[in-house]
Amino acid sequence: MSPEFAAQIGSPIRALAQFNGKRLIDLVIGALLDADRNAPISVVGDIPDSPAFERLADQGDFVSNIIAGVSPHTGSNWILITSADMPYLTGPIITQFLHDALMAANANDVEIVYPIVPVATCYEQFPGIKRTAVKLREGQFTGGNLMLARPSFFMDRQELLGRAFAARKNPFQLAWMLGLGTVARLVVSQLFMPGALSVAILEDRVGKLVQGKVAALISGSPQIATDLDRPSDFAAATASATNKP
Repeated sequence: MSPEFAAQIGSPIRALAQFNGKRLIDLVIGALLDADRNAPISVVGDIPDSPAFERLADQGDFVSNIIAGVSPHTGSNWILITSADMPYLTGPIITQFLHDALMAANANDVEIVYPIVPVATCYEQFPGIKRTAVKLREGQFTGGNLMLARPSFFMDRQELLGRAFAARKNPFQLAWMLGLGTVARLVVSQLFMPGALSVAILEDRVGKLVQGKVAALISGSPQIATDLDRPSDFAAATASATNKP
């Protein structure tokens, strides 16, 4: 993060940035508690301690932080992984996602459920906040920032899942990891024929990459795909909040 960006958001740590008078991390924790006040919460990062969660020190890189956050919950059947920079997340939205994701997981016997959101719904509700999107047979989607996963599966495949997770916002990087055939389909789908690449094809390729079964859940909640990670995102979100009656 540049010094200019840190000065703009009031902190070198994005989770501590202020939005509408509250820190982003507090907004996300509040939504999690609203969804389930009894569920244990682990937060990885150099942030102040809180009785609302167990804090784990920053491990220095994205993948190591994910593993550190998963580690205390290896005895659970499922865990919810979330980023700390989603200001519009709410308890009911989390509850709905968990309901739909668990149904998808049980119906398809998968280890990971990852939400994708029609990018048009994000721009309709949160104009000006840029999203990375990919054209598929079913529509144009952006990835969400929640994930339902079996912790044991995640811990057994740390390197594979870490690489895929780190590439989630770069469609071409992710496609390259999935093979040349997927790269070709991605190029064709983005430039000429969206039907060349489908949700089912991506699920199959990602499953082979991580040596397991995954499911993409199409969600109608743009809040789970709208994070603030660029200076322009903060500016657009602030302007939108200011202009609301």
